[in-house]
Amino acid sequence: MGLSLQAQLCVVVFGIFLSSFIHLHEFRKLDGFEFPVYSTEYCPRNETEWEERSTAINCSDKNGYVCLPNKNITELLEFCYTIPFIWIEEGICLYLNKRPSIVLSYNCSQFQFGCPNATHKSFDLFENPECTTIKNGCFLAEPSCYSSPKPKV
Repeated sequence: MGLSLQAQLCVVVFGIFLSSFIHLHEFRKLDGFEFPVYSTEYCPRNETEWEERSTAINCSDKNGYVCLPNKNITELLEFCYTIPFIWIEEGICLYLNKRPSIVLSYNCSQFQFGCPNATHKSFDLFENPECTTIKNGCFLAEPSCYSSPKPKV
């Protein structure tokens, strides 16, 4: 019986460790920004996820939640911005610059699909997932994102 109880205890401790690790990974705070910025695997895909993530990193009515790629389009970042929301123009995606820590625009008119065709607010970003779907330094909706890699010499 002792071994069974010990095994059960190990499973519980491992489960607590694993859930803590997953939580830390999801909200890994990054250095070098002028406000708290966290790395994330994906941006919210709907309003419920948006609200949950906003609450998890303590955003408020004065500093709204935003999830965007970094300047190099290599990592997704989530943060509470300095204002409640951002107006985003038609044909524009956004990214977060590090120094200074400001949101800048990226012209997405060359996207094959999914470039926003109307002005919208940043809290509706989940309705334009192509602006946060990235891989290897590009937006997946860009034709150049699918070009074959250069051969190694």
